[in-house]
Amino acid sequence: MTGRDMSGTPEAGAAEEQARRLAAVVRRHRAATSRSLGELSRATGLSKTSLSRIENAEANPSLETLWRLGRALNLSIGQLFDGTEPASLRVLRAGEGPVVRSGTGMHGRLLRTDSRPHRTEVFELDLPEGAQFDGEAHPPGTTEVVYCAAGRVRSGPVGDIVELTAGDSVEFDGSTPHVYAAGAGGGRAVLVMSYPPS
Repeated sequence: MTGRDMSGTPEAGAAEEQARRLAAVVRRHRAATSRSLGELSRATGLSKTSLSRIENAEANPSLETLWRLGRALNLSIGQLFDGTEPASLRVLRAGEGPVVRSGTGMHGRLLRTDSRPHRTEVFELDLPEGAQFDGEAHPPGTTEVVYCAAGRVRSGPVGDIVELTAGDSVEFDGSTPHVYAAGAGGGRAVLVMSYPPS
């Protein structure tokens, strides 16, 4: 988990709201599965103290921590923040929306998630030079599309990674380990994840 101070910055309000949303979802899903904090700690490999801080909206967990938490609760990253259907019109201004940060430097901003049986999530990825995130396999039937919006981005299944420049995209099977990485100079991309019906 990252130990960033969420107070005293222009993003403080958004970060605090993101922490509150995450806390509510984790508490709700842990209660729904009748799991103790200790049981969730064992399932995630995270300490009870770390989990308690998340449930009390006192933490800003890294993307790696969110992956562990999501897997243990059977939720996607998007579902950890917002599993509700959007209104008929939803405007998301630049910089708004939950942001997840990898320990390797990648930032992902959740643009869209839904709770329909065939779930789709859309992320904006910021990949500064040197950033790489190694994605774990998702459930069979998951597909991913990465669209390079600027710079250079490398992505695809492990062993078949391609380099994209602005305007290029790649679609691949998300049910195998895969990579999102910066190309030379870094880049920005849009990631669309499509999950099979649950």
